[in-house]
Formats: sequence, structure tokens, C-alpha cells
Amino acid sequence: MDAGKSHAKKAKRPSKNLEGVNVTPGLKKAPAAKGEVTGHISPQPGAWYICWSCAGTNWVPGGWAYFICWNDGALNLC
Repeated sequence: MDAGKSHAKKAKRPSKNLEGVNVTPGLKKAPAAKGEVTGHISPQPGAWYICWSCAGTNWVPGGWAYFICWNDGALNLC
């Protein structure tokens, strides 16, 4: 098990019907490139969550309230 996965949080089962909830946040279009870009990309903040249904671990980016488990497709609440 990864060192990062040892601190996984337990996800919660949604308590109401979440039909129509946008699970993934919308992405804005990237600006057009105007030449070479230098620098580095920092890791995206987020956390590991354990699915309430199958106990599979899922990486969830920061700012998300819901996610769908990669293992069994269950909707989870962060």
C-alpha cells in the first residue's frame, strides 16, 4: 500500500437522490499558447477516499464534493 493511501478518508453514502448532479467540475478552455512555456507543474491537491460500497481507494482532486468509484461505479460523497 502506498504511503499516501494509508491516510485515506472514508467516503459517505449519499443520503438523497442526486440525479442530475454534475460529478466532474467544468473545465475552462486553456488560453492559446504564445511561445515556449517553461516551469514545472505542481501536483494537484486532493485526497484518497475509500468507497463506501466496495472499499476501493480513489484519488479525488481538491474541491470535489462527489465522485464515482473507479471500481464499481458507486456514487460517493466526499
